[in-house]
Amino acid sequence: MGVQYAQLAKSMKKLGFENTNTDFVLTSEIASLVAMEYGFNPIVNAMSSEEANFQPRPEPEDWSSYPTRRPVVTIMGHVDHGKTTLLDTLRKSAVAAGEAGGITQHIGAFSVKLPSGKQITFLDTPGHAAFSAMRARGAKVTDIVVLVVAADDGVMPQTVEAIKHAQAAGVDLIVAINKCDKPDAKPAKVKEGLLRYDVVLEEYGGEIPSVEVSGLTGMGLLELEETIITMSELADLRGDPTGPVEATIIESRVARGRGNCATAIVKRGTLKNGQILVSGTTWAKVRALCDENGRPLKEAGPSVPVELSGWKDLPVAGDAVLEAADEDLAKRVVDARMASSARSQLIGSIDALNERRAEWRAAKESEKNAAAAAKKGRAAAARRESEAEKEAGVEDEVEGEVKMLYLVLKADVHGSLEAITDAISGLPSHEVQVKIVDSGVGAVTTSDIEMAEATGAILITFNLPVDKKTLAFAKQHSVPLHPQTVIYKLLDDLKDAMADLLPPVEHHEVVGEAEILQLFDIKVKGSKEPEKAAGCRVLTGKIARASCVKVVRGGGEEVVYDGTLKSFRHHKKDITEAPKGLECGMSFENNPAALAVGDRVVCYNVVKSRRKIQ
Repeated sequence: MGVQYAQLAKSMKKLGFENTNTDFVLTSEIASLVAMEYGFNPIVNAMSSEEANFQPRPEPEDWSSYPTRRPVVTIMGHVDHGKTTLLDTLRKSAVAAGEAGGITQHIGAFSVKLPSGKQITFLDTPGHAAFSAMRARGAKVTDIVVLVVAADDGVMPQTVEAIKHAQAAGVDLIVAINKCDKPDAKPAKVKEGLLRYDVVLEEYGGEIPSVEVSGLTGMGLLELEETIITMSELADLRGDPTGPVEATIIESRVARGRGNCATAIVKRGTLKNGQILVSGTTWAKVRALCDENGRPLKEAGPSVPVELSGWKDLPVAGDAVLEAADEDLAKRVVDARMASSARSQLIGSIDALNERRAEWRAAKESEKNAAAAAKKGRAAAARRESEAEKEAGVEDEVEGEVKMLYLVLKADVHGSLEAITDAISGLPSHEVQVKIVDSGVGAVTTSDIEMAEATGAILITFNLPVDKKTLAFAKQHSVPLHPQTVIYKLLDDLKDAMADLLPPVEHHEVVGEAEILQLFDIKVKGSKEPEKAAGCRVLTGKIARASCVKVVRGGGEEVVYDGTLKSFRHHKKDITEAPKGLECGMSFENNPAALAVGDRVVCYNVVKSRRKIQ
């Protein structure tokens, strides 16, 4: 710009920027503001109009002229309250109503057709963490949340978590009281327990319906489905099957023989083969559409769950899907989004660099001040301060030492991977930190095992079959492989592995006590000083030669000696232990001189117990 530094710094201060040092790196935003101040027109990677306008269509002001759509329902609840059984029973009823004889593949959403002909879409996104991530991205695909609570267990922590998710998302809630077929079921107690969390059911004057069901026997499931339909009719759910497709990714996975696949819920438009879609930083030309039973579909309208293949990379669960006019536009949009992401990361790196440079300048300034203080005759004070800082630094370094547990993580679908990653990030990290060195969707490969071996990581799989060849390869390379199917058990395994890195907790287990009745000085050959020997009587428990001992005084407040026995005798015979009431003589290693009559000898074992990560 042809501007001197002094003039530039002055202008930046006028604009409100405090840091105008020569080593301060400007971000594109700050540089643009400064350039405009001098009459320049900055251009920062401007997007084309097509790319800038690649956004979802605005919603219509009046939905009344659009056709009704099926409701999208997410079932949530505590891990042991029968959510999976309930979903499986609903799936079986859906399969029995159609021609297919069974479910051939895993999918994150499925449809149930009622005798009346109406349909419901159920979401099976794993874990509450994944639901939170979808809500955080603005992907409101759920219309109704069915909260499953076990009648024999009541409201549990994950139940409360699910209630908070539903309330924060602003969706309708239905309570399904499960396991009502059990003899110890107490549905009334569950209903009363929900009042504490602002879940007021209809029988208590509220607006939230409840249904007593059994996922095992199928009791009440038809009533539950009818309640969902009634609630959706009251909400007057409508969809737009016309125009460009808009959808939301529920989960993604790598399918053998089909490549990158994603399960999506259509929000607007009608999805068909051959369409060009963009989601996040990847795009697809739709090769095939399938329903939850693996049967091919010609098209899918609003609220219809569908699995589509043809993605260049796996899309992220919760990301929006938009239809592009052609491949060229899709590629340009993806390139622009990747450049924007890289720019955001660069801005973060620049901020971190500026912070480090500011710390370096502060340290230099501190050294300069210390040198000035030394010149003025305060060298001693400065030296003491420096030594104190060094000691504090060493203390902080020791206290702040954090052990690392390296992890390679593989999951069946992207939704599971995301939920597990979020759960791992919530583990305590002040003593042991879990670092995921590599993660992905799909079967375990030799590359995964080699990565784990190179980084000293453990390999954890979730909902993935591991063949004998892979197990043998992992064993050959000494890589611990932990297959899991339940996220809570996976986290317990991780906590155990974290605990193994921590030093054990030591505590003293007292096995006996003796009182010193008399002290003797015994001459030892080759030693000028006599050795102290104590004549003792065992008061409680027993004294063992192999155990540790400490001599205490004044009721145990003062420890005179802590160590081991050098000799242990009854009369002139060496013994290994002395029971209660026996008189014995003992001498101690290092010959402590501070012993006195009346002191107590406490015999104890050092017990090491494994640490636990809470």
